[in-house]
Amino acid sequence: MAEVSPASVSTMTPPSVQTGDDALDAILLRAWEGMPDRPDHLVEHAQRALDRADSTDNARGRAYALGVLGTGLYMRSDHEEALEALTEGLALIEPFGDLYGRGLLLGGLAGVHVSLGHFDEAMETALDALRVARVLGDREREAWTLVGLGNSYLDLGDLERAMEAGETGLRLFGELGQPAGQARAHGVMGGALMRMGRSAEARAHHEAALRLAREDGVRLNEARALHDLGECAYLAKEYAQALQLHREALGIRREVGNRQAQSTSLLHIGLALTALGRAPEAIETLVNARDLAMEVGAEPRIAQADEALADAYEASGDAARALEHFRLFHARRERMLDAQSRSRIQSIQIRADAEQAQREAEIAHLRSVELADANAGLEEALTDLQQTQRRLLQQEKLASLGRLASGVAHEIQNPINFIANFAEINADYADEMRETVERRRAELPPDLADELTDLLGDVSANTGRVREHAQRASGIVKSLIGHGNTSSGQRETVDLRDLVGRVVDVTFAGSGIRPVWVPGAEPVHAEVDAQAFDRALVNLVDNARRAVLDRAHEDDGFRAVVCVALDRVDDRVILRVMDNGPGIPDDLRDRVFEPFFSTRPTGEGTGLGLTLARQIVVDGHEGSLDLEPSAMGSTFTISLPSADA
Repeated sequence: MAEVSPASVSTMTPPSVQTGDDALDAILLRAWEGMPDRPDHLVEHAQRALDRADSTDNARGRAYALGVLGTGLYMRSDHEEALEALTEGLALIEPFGDLYGRGLLLGGLAGVHVSLGHFDEAMETALDALRVARVLGDREREAWTLVGLGNSYLDLGDLERAMEAGETGLRLFGELGQPAGQARAHGVMGGALMRMGRSAEARAHHEAALRLAREDGVRLNEARALHDLGECAYLAKEYAQALQLHREALGIRREVGNRQAQSTSLLHIGLALTALGRAPEAIETLVNARDLAMEVGAEPRIAQADEALADAYEASGDAARALEHFRLFHARRERMLDAQSRSRIQSIQIRADAEQAQREAEIAHLRSVELADANAGLEEALTDLQQTQRRLLQQEKLASLGRLASGVAHEIQNPINFIANFAEINADYADEMRETVERRRAELPPDLADELTDLLGDVSANTGRVREHAQRASGIVKSLIGHGNTSSGQRETVDLRDLVGRVVDVTFAGSGIRPVWVPGAEPVHAEVDAQAFDRALVNLVDNARRAVLDRAHEDDGFRAVVCVALDRVDDRVILRVMDNGPGIPDDLRDRVFEPFFSTRPTGEGTGLGLTLARQIVVDGHEGSLDLEPSAMGSTFTISLPSADA
């Protein structure tokens, strides 16, 4: 039989209590520390909370304190006392209309009823707790209640519902980031799969549960996962391994002090011993399991112990004792699940299904009402699509430019090199001729010497301009080649703080501007082609430097500010380059990444720096480079996949 995980028992997050008494609330929250491995701590603080509530005549506070007390008593397997405390608490909370407190108490009651074998009451109570959790939108409580229901479905043999409850619980706990809940949901799914005969899948779920429990440090969950793996081993006829796993689980359960769980471990140890042919040891162990189950009033465990004892006595050759325990098992089992009880459970479930269907119909209606809002959403999506199309078109332009560059860049570069080289030679010749004229000025008519000197000066100046423009053309060609080769394809994981810091230092060296560099406290790792990424960063950071220098030349009182900030957000690396320069007019913002587009005066920029930077980041590193909206200056943001994710 499955074990129980009601919401109030297994929740790792302390309950949200508002009793109107801050001191009482503090006691109740402290009680939850160490759940579920410290039931005595829970009972002790619950008693203190009861004393406080009674002394201040706080009925609502007493209801919450009884809920905590009932949970602690349940964890200690004092089921009758737990039932009394939780029932009283539920009666006290009702007049306040406190759904949260009601859900807390209902979750505890469901667990106690299952332990006592009251399956019809347990089912009704758990489904009521589930309704309350969904009304409150409390996904954590909903998930724990589903896990408890899943275990009840396992006891009743309804494997399909158990699997469904486990899957939903696992999804919710995954979204909430709660490993303890994920471990218990894996246990429910593994239990269902094991009973379906899908042992390999079941074992995988139980191994996942064990790993999560150990990572989270919840000992009771670790014991449960060991127990479930022991059941898998037993069904695979690996009896020695099953015995070892159940003994490990028993050790933890004794450490925690949960007597009902101890009886479960003893029961399965006895089953393994019987299978190993060690009937006398099995009988002794199973008698202890039955006595412990009788002590805590766990009717389902008593029935299981009788069934196991019947098998053990039969294996030992004691047919009379075997028959006696077999009859006890059937009598107890019939009492727990007689025809009336089965019928009531079925009607409870049918009613719950009908309510679920009604809720789904209401949701469908709400969705139809929300279609008008959806139209607005579609309009926004269309705008996003158009922006994406523009970006794709831009990327295609970049790709075409790269293909063009790789085909003609070298052919263009050679004539440019000749122009630059011969311009330099001509400049040297002009200088030599001027020196000759000056040396032999006395041999020439004065007016001719002056005219030659002026003409040779003009030739030298014009040759300098030719050389300057040839160098600019060479820079454009190199940029084109850069577009055709944005990455060497060799990436390595680096701490971007080092790479970005070096670029910032080199770019601003000797500029008179002291940039603000915010590298973050922790390493920021990304997988990059360092040479290509360095080129993209230089373009961005140098753009910021030029922007603030331009504004400084126009405004004597201007104080230049450039900020470069690096951080890791979730699974992304975010780098921002911000400046308080002139900024980019709104009507030009969409064009800043176009090839050859530049806001700088003619001759001062190729219009390829940002284009190249974006191509390196997007095509070479699966990232993004965007110009962010900014009230002043410009902010460029790079986003890359983090190597630490």
